[in-house]
Amino acid sequence: MTDIFREVEEDVRSARLKGLWDRYGLLVIGSAFAIVVVTGIWVYWQDMQRGQREAAADQFLAGEKLLLDGKPVEAAAHFAEMASETRIGGYALLARMKEAAAKVDAGDGQGAVAAYDALAADSAMDPLLRAVSSLKASLLLFDTASPDELKLRLNPLAKDESPVRHSAREMLAFLALRENSIDEARKQFQMLADALDAPQGIRARAAEILRTLPPVIVAAPPSAGPVKK
Repeated sequence: MTDIFREVEEDVRSARLKGLWDRYGLLVIGSAFAIVVVTGIWVYWQDMQRGQREAAADQFLAGEKLLLDGKPVEAAAHFAEMASETRIGGYALLARMKEAAAKVDAGDGQGAVAAYDALAADSAMDPLLRAVSSLKASLLLFDTASPDELKLRLNPLAKDESPVRHSAREMLAFLALRENSIDEARKQFQMLADALDAPQGIRARAAEILRTLPPVIVAAPPSAGPVKK
């Protein structure tokens, strides 16, 4: 009798399993297939990304070799092509920055300024890199641009929230010297010398320049004239 009950239970269990399989079998197979496909796509994507990174690294090193070989013009063209073609964001950014630097080495100041200005105007870039790029463009223009143009470029960089404010303020101080505005230059250099959060090199230069500036001339008070009796 026990064997009969066991057989009946097994038949019922088998019928239930068959029913469950008929109901969910395709779903189980589909899920398993989807997992296999997704895993395959992920592995393929990882391999593709690895290959692109390796290719970008090789391309970047080829540009660096051109610079080491004393071929900045060719290096600038190489990095410009790399920046336009690579799909690896980090290497694309590095290529753009190296392109600008290579143009400086090649004596193409105008092209370098344009490259740095393009970097500074890219809202997708890190704010620090944008500020540094803008500052480098200003440095390249310092000896040729008008004071008004330089102030237009440097004043935003000299604001309190700017990450390159001390360097921008130092350039504004040198600009004041260039314009022979000694009082303004003294004021700017004094602020830099007293700025505890400024880099030590900037503070030291400011203090040294302050010692070379002519002393402040204090006007004598006007004479009161003879005392009337």
